[in-house]
Amino acid sequence: MAEDGDIEFSVAEDRRYTKEHLWLQVIDKEEDEDGNVQTSVKVGVSEYIAAVWGEFIRVTLPNLQALDGFDDSSEKPTEKPTGFEGELAAKDILVTLRSGDDVVLVDSPFPCGILELNGEVEDSPDLVNSEAYGDGWLMIVRPHDYDEDQFLSPEEYIEFLADGL
Repeated sequence: MAEDGDIEFSVAEDRRYTKEHLWLQVIDKEEDEDGNVQTSVKVGVSEYIAAVWGEFIRVTLPNLQALDGFDDSSEKPTEKPTGFEGELAAKDILVTLRSGDDVVLVDSPFPCGILELNGEVEDSPDLVNSEAYGDGWLMIVRPHDYDEDQFLSPEEYIEFLADGL
């Protein structure tokens, strides 16, 4: 349990963190026929972000239909470029969180394909508040290039928070 002033929050030890308060947990690594390692990463928001912004009352995940690139003139979906459910570029909006009068937009830390969305967090946004490191995860993605070392360890994340934002 860490503290920042009057707020209390936890930092899970088995994850990496971004400076935008996302947690990243590698759940699978496999090598394709060309010898490239493909990593599946579960993504969520740290408890810190809810502690600072307050209880989230709405969570909006990417609209996969829009990501898949519907062509407005024909209304037929374009072919998915890599077989993923949807694609995000680095800095595309990964999730929108609403708390009271505030809206928090969190960008994707890397280009990736979305493998699975956790629709439960849209139906029950309280999961992001109460189960940030459990059932409150947002999505599972396959980054196009994932280097764990470019993200903060739990100790580095706590130090980042202690140094002030």
